[in-house]
Amino acid sequence: MSRVLVIDDEAALGENIQRMLRLPGVTVTAFVDPVKGLAEALARPPELVLLDVRMPGMSGEEVFARLHEAHPTLPIVFLTAFGSVESAVLAMRNGAFDYLQKPFKREDLILVVNRALSNARLQHQIQALKGRLESLGEEGPIQSHSPAMLEQMEKCRRAAATDATVMILGESGTGKEVTARFIHDLSRRKDGPYVPVECSAMPGSLIESELFGYERGAFTGAERTKKGLIESADGGTLFLDEIGDLGVELQTRLFRFVEERALRRLGGLQLMKVDCRILCATNQDLAAKIKLGTFREELYYRMSVVTVKLPPLRERPEDIPHLARFFLERFARRYGKSLTGSPQFYEALMRQRWPGNVRQLKNVMERLTALHPDGVLGPEDLEEEAPQKDATSRLSALPWKDAREQYLASFERSYANDVLTRCGGNISAAARQAGVDRKTFYSLLKREREAGVESVPQLDEETGE
Repeated sequence: MSRVLVIDDEAALGENIQRMLRLPGVTVTAFVDPVKGLAEALARPPELVLLDVRMPGMSGEEVFARLHEAHPTLPIVFLTAFGSVESAVLAMRNGAFDYLQKPFKREDLILVVNRALSNARLQHQIQALKGRLESLGEEGPIQSHSPAMLEQMEKCRRAAATDATVMILGESGTGKEVTARFIHDLSRRKDGPYVPVECSAMPGSLIESELFGYERGAFTGAERTKKGLIESADGGTLFLDEIGDLGVELQTRLFRFVEERALRRLGGLQLMKVDCRILCATNQDLAAKIKLGTFREELYYRMSVVTVKLPPLRERPEDIPHLARFFLERFARRYGKSLTGSPQFYEALMRQRWPGNVRQLKNVMERLTALHPDGVLGPEDLEEEAPQKDATSRLSALPWKDAREQYLASFERSYANDVLTRCGGNISAAARQAGVDRKTFYSLLKREREAGVESVPQLDEETGE
């Protein structure tokens, strides 16, 4: 839906334009007060502004200057009387799209409006393409030879054709953000904005205002009205990464938006509709968080209409050489290197555990490309990527008894954490897989926490729950 804003102190003209622009996919809002019209255009930028030159209180030139500074690509068409054509022409030299001289015919108005809206759509597509070009080379590819991964990608393709909400599950580094972009790029909203939100990167006191926006004076420091990230996704896709980190109170407000597709800014009264597709992702066990009361069950079901589960890299080793070759070629081009990998190099890659998944593999390939001279990479180039060798060297300097105790303790911590990660954070499932009871398994996790890891869940010592 294209929004056209008319700012003209003659109410009759605004009403007339609303009648003349009764076109499919176009809505027209008229303001006789230039100050209010400017505030609306700044807060919710339309696709086109029709602006009178001469108005009491604030001239069209002033309104144009403020709007053009805030939104340089917003097309503005001046509505001029005979004596103000010169001002409109000057404004065009400064960035205005066009002008119409009063009185104008309906066909002239429609012609200018259609050209301006086409230009607005073109500018939007250019910005979207710029964003994709900027991200080129920064995200991992959707490439796979793994049946498990290909099955999930096919699910993404089917879901992309709809507006269904998709929840993407997977360990850190498996490519959840890349998958979200993949769905967006295949959807009918591909030319609209793609707005990623890192829910774990902002404190709870800040993320609400960032998501929903706020009105001027809503709180101390709110000196101007600000559009939130949700509004910014209008016509496109909103991606909520690590949604499990949202507080329960904010989950309630998010659920209301997901249900109604409408929101109020902080401190605001106006209910605003937002047409966006919602994708979300997490590496947490949301079912466990629901039992603990830290994640709302109704939000979980509303956000997981379609669920995509990305397998970790260790469960699709056939992808490792293909991904590594892809990254090596990319970074070799970036750094101007002539570099390849030997068959033994790729075999050595497949023997590693890759706890950081695709992200870790990508970082390793970039580091090797940056530091290695032109030539061929071999398995010896991966020695620095094998910390267990350094650990063994350090242990060999200790007495046998002490080295054995440290090695076994390190193994227990690493084993427990890996099993827990593979089971999605579910302690009961991890204990069953390890073949021990919950308390025994939890004692291993306590050693992990004592070693400096804070993400180990709490267990009641009496009940074992």
